[in-house]
Amino acid sequence: MSGDLVDKTLPPAGSDGAKEETADVAASESNEETIEVTASEDKRRKMLAHNTTLSPFDMAHSKSAPPVSASDKLPWRSNPMFTRAPFIIGQEFCERLAYYGIATNIITFLTGELNISNSSAASFVNIWSGTCYLTPLIGAFFADAYFGRFWIIFWFSVVYMIGLTGLALSAGIPALLPDPGQNASTGQAAFFWIMMYLVALGTGGIKPNVSTFGADQFDKEDPRQLRMLPSYFNYFYASINFGAILSATVIVNLQTNVSWTVGFAVPAGAFAVACVIFLLGSKFYVRLPPGGSPFVRIFKTIRAAIAYRKRKLPEDPRHLHEVPGDWSIVPGQPKLPHTEGMKWLDKAAVPQELGAIQEVSDESEEDVEAPAEDLKGKIDRFLKTVTEVEEVKAISRLLPVAFTLIFYNAIYAQMTTMFVLQGEGMDTALGSLNVAPATVSVLDSISVIIFVFIYDMLIVPAFKKWGRPISPLVRIGGGYVCAILSMVVAGIVEVVRLNIVNDNNLENVDPTQDGAPTVPMSVWWQIPQYALVGMSEVGAMIGSMELFYQEAPDGMRSTCAALQLLCTGLGSYVAAAFVAIIQAITATGGSPGWVADNVNEGHMDYFFFTLAIIMAIVLVGYVFIARAFVYRTQEHVSFDVEAIALSADMRTGVSCAPAFNKAMSSDVKQGMTEFYSLRASQSQEYLHSYLSSLRSRRSKVLNQPSV
Repeated sequence: MSGDLVDKTLPPAGSDGAKEETADVAASESNEETIEVTASEDKRRKMLAHNTTLSPFDMAHSKSAPPVSASDKLPWRSNPMFTRAPFIIGQEFCERLAYYGIATNIITFLTGELNISNSSAASFVNIWSGTCYLTPLIGAFFADAYFGRFWIIFWFSVVYMIGLTGLALSAGIPALLPDPGQNASTGQAAFFWIMMYLVALGTGGIKPNVSTFGADQFDKEDPRQLRMLPSYFNYFYASINFGAILSATVIVNLQTNVSWTVGFAVPAGAFAVACVIFLLGSKFYVRLPPGGSPFVRIFKTIRAAIAYRKRKLPEDPRHLHEVPGDWSIVPGQPKLPHTEGMKWLDKAAVPQELGAIQEVSDESEEDVEAPAEDLKGKIDRFLKTVTEVEEVKAISRLLPVAFTLIFYNAIYAQMTTMFVLQGEGMDTALGSLNVAPATVSVLDSISVIIFVFIYDMLIVPAFKKWGRPISPLVRIGGGYVCAILSMVVAGIVEVVRLNIVNDNNLENVDPTQDGAPTVPMSVWWQIPQYALVGMSEVGAMIGSMELFYQEAPDGMRSTCAALQLLCTGLGSYVAAAFVAIIQAITATGGSPGWVADNVNEGHMDYFFFTLAIIMAIVLVGYVFIARAFVYRTQEHVSFDVEAIALSADMRTGVSCAPAFNKAMSSDVKQGMTEFYSLRASQSQEYLHSYLSSLRSRRSKVLNQPSV
């Protein structure tokens, strides 16, 4: 470990003139650059230093005390698991109940109440679902960069509530529904979709921020509270699971067997309760100020690489711009070593003395005659460090894997569209009960729960014992195989169903019409395909979460989690495109097409088999990508709860909880703290001391005998 430290550290947050002072750091042996302390960053540090972000509850009960250890008892009045977390966990349960109460069965409302064709309804639902996965990127950006998490959650909740209320009205007011057998008018469809996309926008402000806001309530400097953080996330994801399962069983059947008005009013009421619960805890919350978004850093690095594209790279990469010491210019991020490849990005770190001379001829005569210091200031205003460049490279190396994830998510999206349409053409009776086809999707949640434990308790230990531990890339590939098998099985089930339809002369009978004869084939034939989707989620989704979290630098893990979220959203868009393209090709010459309005006339089996072939081709390409992938060797020094918040929780949150909490528990045991805490550090001396302490702690943990 290098002992070099920056001579002039950032001024204390409370010192006079902190906004105007700057920290000078050496760029190379003789090159110095000036790092400006922005007013917003200085304000944030002052707030942290003066504890103005503490809630009144904390300030009333905080007392001077000697240092504590993780084994010390924490009084319940100072325990965030009792004083603040319950409000956030209760809010999340109600919000997920509302969201999945809409998302799980909305395709049935489109086809049955708005009289939209099956193919169009599937495309519309996929596009809406994709938007629900993309809007969290907006919510996370504004919370990080401008407004903070509390106010983003609050104002986006208002938008969310308007959307849910509007959906209840669209189902309850006759003027907003078309007459039976008639298509929805332009006004009716416009009102409905405006409300739906308000819901999509609202969930974008809540999903990426509420779990992180809950983690903010735990003091990372108190080992007693830090130890509780994994437990908090366990309870948080459990609330997601209960909300999703309750919506798929109770709310969906209210919609199908009682009325859509009640079925939409219950989610709206649940979310109203969520808002009340959240606001009840407002006087107790810790509200951290915005700390800046890593998306901006990526943009600036790429901008610098483009601006300096004509600069010549030095033969020795050690001449590229970097600060001395162990820590980079990015607060809380250790320096990253230079790597080969993507040399065009390296140009963002080429100092003027090495690479800018040839640019002078491209400037105007006024620029050429300008004093050297003026020219330097003009040319190097975009200059970046090696670490900032390597952060972008790390994300770029994950892009090929991310590309394959888009197609996997297109397969995954069939569960809430084509699987439900297939179930509508089957016998949904369960004894004396009539189960809604969308309720069967709860089997995915159950299979995820089962296979998570099978994987962690049986498969992983067995492969370790055999000396062949399963890497994240292998795990993702296994998930892709299960996704292919789920489409094959769904296709086979559809072949059997259509044969039964033909044997009973039901080809021209629409099973969704009231009084129509039931196809004598139980909807529970879908169990294997839902189970395989759950297995694929345990493999592909959890594996990609682990890969992105593991391979991203400390300061970019939330960005990589956002990349995975982006893949999920784009996958839904691709699924919509698949349906539209296939239907356009097959619905010709009087044929109803593969995704027909009457599922007994269509050929969804061909559709499922086509998706299986496409995913098989993607799997072949993925094998080459995985074989060429090189894992990073540098260890992390922190954990990032925002990366967990931005992960795609899919149908439920259960797939996220075991993987992330296992990793977080290990990080806490080693002595790591949250990345946000490192960003808020006052000086290089503090970071230097933290890194030394972490290495010592790791050594002790690794030397302990196995229990």
